[in-house]
Amino acid sequence: LRVCGVRSLGRISYAAGLALQQSLAEKYKNNFGKAGEVLLCEHDPVYTFGLREKDYALRAGDLKRLGADVFKVRRGGLTTFHGPGQLVCYPVLNLRTLKVGVKQYVRCLEDTVIAACRELGVRAHTSEYTGVWVGNKKIAAIGIQVTHGVSYHGLALNCSMDLSWFQHIAPCGIEDRGVTSLQEELGREVLPAEAAPPLLSSLASTLGLSLESNDACS
Repeated sequence: LRVCGVRSLGRISYAAGLALQQSLAEKYKNNFGKAGEVLLCEHDPVYTFGLREKDYALRAGDLKRLGADVFKVRRGGLTTFHGPGQLVCYPVLNLRTLKVGVKQYVRCLEDTVIAACRELGVRAHTSEYTGVWVGNKKIAAIGIQVTHGVSYHGLALNCSMDLSWFQHIAPCGIEDRGVTSLQEELGREVLPAEAAPPLLSSLASTLGLSLESNDACS
């Protein structure tokens, strides 16, 4: 098993989370001993546009007026939303150390979420679209960026959050599908703190990681 640190950051701005990811990606690009670090957090309301999104300039102003930050970032996928009540997981991992290809890694993230949902009592699945679904509603978004063999960005699992934020976008560019959350599916509040342990356990199992807390470093 490859050793990997875990930091629980609480609720932070998207900008702060991105800066930390970029710093860790630089740290681990030539470090083949430790696999990397996994960051867990919630974000203040923010819409993020992926590399393939073309109308960022036209839409950014309208979205900011809703009270959210807006960022265009170097990750796969189109537009998504992050906010309170959503568990965001950023594995900053050297894929060469793990001997995992990019497509295989994305599938591992999907499998991680599906297993975590199963443990929490929700039957989720993959589809022809990236991410994790319950029926035709997305419960978790996935988007990554790989630079110098190190992957960052990651996944966002909807726990107990205000899903109305998604009404202002076509999540990940998919017009005819909706979004859901653990709370919607289970009929009770599911805080990110409840979802984090099964998610981490599943991530460790799927990627062959030995996770250790780095919270003292945060």
